[in-house]
Amino acid sequence: MAPRRHVQGHVFTRLCKTQAQESKGFDLGEFQKMMETDPETEYNESLWNRFCLAAFRTMVRKESGIKSDLPGYKGLMEESRNFMINATQPEQTKMVYYLMSLIFDPLKPIWEFALVPKNRDPYPWTPAIMSIFTPFFMDFLVGPSKPNLRPEDGSLGGMKIEKCRWLEEANCKGMCVNQCKLPGQEYFYEGLGLPFVMKPNFTDKS
Repeated sequence: MAPRRHVQGHVFTRLCKTQAQESKGFDLGEFQKMMETDPETEYNESLWNRFCLAAFRTMVRKESGIKSDLPGYKGLMEESRNFMINATQPEQTKMVYYLMSLIFDPLKPIWEFALVPKNRDPYPWTPAIMSIFTPFFMDFLVGPSKPNLRPEDGSLGGMKIEKCRWLEEANCKGMCVNQCKLPGQEYFYEGLGLPFVMKPNFTDKS
């Protein structure tokens, strides 16, 4: 198993100074705006999904230094596109990797006890458990998904995204690869010790 990478502090220089960075404290009104639903979307915008979206956007704004005034998911897309335009591929990947470390690193004691022991291979049941629980936490970002059999051995542990919301609304291979696929694969393998491969279908957006 490859050595795990530990991210400490900021991994890149913020690109620009924004109102989001200058403001102090928690802005409830801004958070509620980020939770607004999109009346045109076909995706599930439950209260849980909207809360996750607003929390994620808050983190993205802080680390990227980019803010959009658009509400909900459309605002996240605009912020991500602007970040892609102003950042290199490594900067994009490192920023998302760092965000994932902020979210998951506090849970590592539980993770290492139940799923992937430190410096050892994952338990046999880990892929299946991940495929069952991941959709609940990722629905706000990628849309509906479900457990699937892994093509390499036919065992439970894969996950099939019906139609990726991120890929569909971004309509950009670069945003998919640099801000989702690469950092996701790298963090799960290097940060959590779990081999993980994403295979986006750029034709049907699954």
